[in-house]
Amino acid sequence: MRVNYTLPGFLPADATPGAEAARTGDSPFRALLNFVPAPRSADWKSLLRLDAVPANAAAIGPPPRPAGLDTPDAATQRMNWRQMLDRQLGAAADDASDGNATAGSSNRDIHRMFTLLMRFRGMEDEISARHLAESEV
Repeated sequence: MRVNYTLPGFLPADATPGAEAARTGDSPFRALLNFVPAPRSADWKSLLRLDAVPANAAAIGPPPRPAGLDTPDAATQRMNWRQMLDRQLGAAADDASDGNATAGSSNRDIHRMFTLLMRFRGMEDEISARHLAESEV
């Protein structure tokens, strides 16, 4: 019995393709086997599939948007954002009045963030009022 230790598609320098023709008449059993043909690519990167594009976030696109998801207009988004901010400010005021607020830098950071969001909301109100005033003229 002869064992072939070479990878399909990679032949040593001294091997010749004529060796395959000599193997076909080895035994009647060999004629019954279905051999997978050797890959035709002689490039080792393509044989090991190293040239394929990796599946990562850059190669895979975003998932499709659900059919029931509607993108609200700017006025609806602004109203949702204002309601969320009002709820958070109300919850923070309730925690501060109950004495459940965390002490130290985290409470100060939360207060600074709410101050920043309140300023942002005030600027947004000014821009909206200016836009409405200019559009009526």
